[in-house]
Amino acid sequence: MTNRFKQACRCTALLVLCVFASAVHAEITGKEMFDKKCIGCHTIGGGDKGGPDLQGVTFKRTEQWIEHIIYDPGRLTSMKDPVHLELVKKYGHAMPNLGISHDDAWKIIAYLKETDLAGAAAKPVGEPKEEKIVFTEELLQQGKALFTGEKHLSKRGAPCVACHALRYSGVRGGNWGIDLTEMYTNMGEEGLSGILKNPPFPGMKKMYEEKPLTDDEIKALVAFAKDAAVRKEAAPPHFFPWAGIAFFGVILGIFGIYKRRVR
Repeated sequence: MTNRFKQACRCTALLVLCVFASAVHAEITGKEMFDKKCIGCHTIGGGDKGGPDLQGVTFKRTEQWIEHIIYDPGRLTSMKDPVHLELVKKYGHAMPNLGISHDDAWKIIAYLKETDLAGAAAKPVGEPKEEKIVFTEELLQQGKALFTGEKHLSKRGAPCVACHALRYSGVRGGNWGIDLTEMYTNMGEEGLSGILKNPPFPGMKKMYEEKPLTDDEIKALVAFAKDAAVRKEAAPPHFFPWAGIAFFGVILGIFGIYKRRVR
């Protein structure tokens, strides 16, 4: 009888914990989801960052379209949605899949709709952002060293050059990720800082989740990115195709001379 009573108590306790956990999960609001998942790239009325300002988005797009971009952005890519393609062209990258559930996506939509209807905007869309970083030559050189790996990141994360190219004298990067030359132009100081502080892209997030950048490293990298955007150096010439054609032409010429001699 005692054992049955203990077993019943354990079951009751487990049930209470499950109900409590479900209640806690249910209490997560659309604003909390937005702050957790979206704020790294988006504002509501604060201007563009890594992605577009979302003020008024529920008036411009259908709820179904917004659901797709939050819950399953790859679907818009496969559909070749013209609005999505234009956004990719403008910001230099597609919306990553952040693993947001269907229910949480609708919470975010409800929050955006509520915000739009209330007209709650911090600033007019597109208002220029005041720069907070004091750009110095020392900061620029530090950013260049961190970008290229000449100086190790404090948490020993991979340097940017391992995956990304950037048109800058003396810098040659990888081609796994996108070219970052225009990143500062497209995102600005705040947008680029937000992405480096809270990476929204799956590959980047996995790489730096346990090796986050410090605030000083972010400032230095942003300074270097700004200098690269200002310089806008031309991409290095690609000699390989022409060299290959010339080499092929020489081989044909030698073969022709040899063939005439044999005759």
